[in-house]
Amino acid sequence: MLKVVRITVVTGLLLILWVGSSFAQGEAGAHCLIIPPSARANGLGQSYVAIADDATGIWWNPAGLAFVKRAVDLMHSQLVPELASDVFYEYFGGASRFSNFGTVGFSMIYLTYGQWEGRDPNNVYLGKFTSWEIAPTLSGAIKVTESLGVGMNVKFVYIDLAPDVATVEGQKGSGHSVAVDVGALWKVPDFRLFGYGVSRLNLGLCVSNIGPSITFINRDQAASLPRNLRVGFAYTPFYSLNGKLTFAADINRPLVDFQRSNTYDFGAEFLYINMIAIRAGYMHDKDGNIMDPTYGFGFLINKKVRLYWASIPQAKELGRVQRWSIGVTF
Repeated sequence: MLKVVRITVVTGLLLILWVGSSFAQGEAGAHCLIIPPSARANGLGQSYVAIADDATGIWWNPAGLAFVKRAVDLMHSQLVPELASDVFYEYFGGASRFSNFGTVGFSMIYLTYGQWEGRDPNNVYLGKFTSWEIAPTLSGAIKVTESLGVGMNVKFVYIDLAPDVATVEGQKGSGHSVAVDVGALWKVPDFRLFGYGVSRLNLGLCVSNIGPSITFINRDQAASLPRNLRVGFAYTPFYSLNGKLTFAADINRPLVDFQRSNTYDFGAEFLYINMIAIRAGYMHDKDGNIMDPTYGFGFLINKKVRLYWASIPQAKELGRVQRWSIGVTF
């Protein structure tokens, strides 16, 4: 328990802890693990488990890395701009394929809740502190067959809510844990359904954040990791030299609070001559009070670098959030 601590963005922090489908994981801690990276994925309504074809696949589905040669992705997002100017999320990820081994990846997530002003029960000023979370992750993926990939992440999570001087009787204001993710991605071979040929269909599955709870003061106040099961598909019915149209959908099942509802995410992307992409999606999160569209775009800066932008909803009480990311392929 903190002493009488005043955070300059306390309202924003409390909202961050529950707002959005990405937070519909039950009463869990380590919120840096719940925010989805990739403005491309966010523009697609956060339906990406069966795509995961870049370095953000480390978060979405590590099995997607089995089909990635070399990639680097970065994302920046100001989470509640209308409430605070110092609440940020940053993502960095990189992956590289080794011909005789598979694909190896690394990512780093950093989430800062902004600056706190600490005071003791007598209102004596204790100083200003910053609360933050960090999660470095190692990832590995292999092709079981030419069309089936499997992957696994191992991550370390560290949360620093407050220094000991700003807690009751100097109790610990930080905690840590380790976790794993496992996933599979199947590029379904061409087949016929009701007389029609079906090709370029992907199926994806990922179970994330399997690990022990984070303990701050004692085990009675431990916070579970945001364990989650995500399944989905991606289908590209139209593909030519001039453009490509892809539809995707994900279902999320929180594995912490089983009384929470599933969340449903849908998206579509049209890529024109491999240079300009337009995206739209829809997020349905009953518990998070989000049933709104997403949209975004992307364009090719040069042959290797792409810039992505997305606008996604939050809870009804908050405005939309913009997310920017950059992807590089080698």
